[in-house]
Amino acid sequence: MKNLAALLTLVASFIISNAYGCDEKCQKEKAEQANNVKFPGYVTWSYCDDIRMEFMTTTLGSVGNYVENNFDMRYKGGLRNTRNFLAERKEWLQECDQYLQMTGKGHIFETEKTTKQIYAAIDKLTKEFDDLLAGITYSAESGQDSGTILLEKYQTLFKTVDNHKTLMHLKGKYVVR
Repeated sequence: MKNLAALLTLVASFIISNAYGCDEKCQKEKAEQANNVKFPGYVTWSYCDDIRMEFMTTTLGSVGNYVENNFDMRYKGGLRNTRNFLAERKEWLQECDQYLQMTGKGHIFETEKTTKQIYAAIDKLTKEFDDLLAGITYSAESGQDSGTILLEKYQTLFKTVDNHKTLMHLKGKYVVR
């Protein structure tokens, strides 16, 4: 009798957990079916969290170091590499944002507004790199040169991301690893 009661309890808890609990794998499968998409196997909530953290720390640091210390119009390779680096990171962020939205976890940068602001700042900086690669420069007569404009675009991106990090700190959701 005790074994039967234990078995019934075990079966009931299994049925209840499957009926009410839907882990990430379950959410991913539901999202794929509902939206007729197939997510890559590597895309998970943890992966997306890592991509976001890497962008807010390492990526911004690398781009900032280039813009502040190594920018030189004579070398197009550095401009092109940094532009491609930023574009690639934005693609990764967008892939994660789509995944997080479809699995019910929100946006990569907490809210749609913040996410759009960060994407817009990345786009402006990337466009500036594109313009410089195309040969567009600014005259020194206006008091601004290409390096100054590029630095301003970078600082806009940095400030937007830093504001997001500060907000996450205040909410207790941002932990520096």
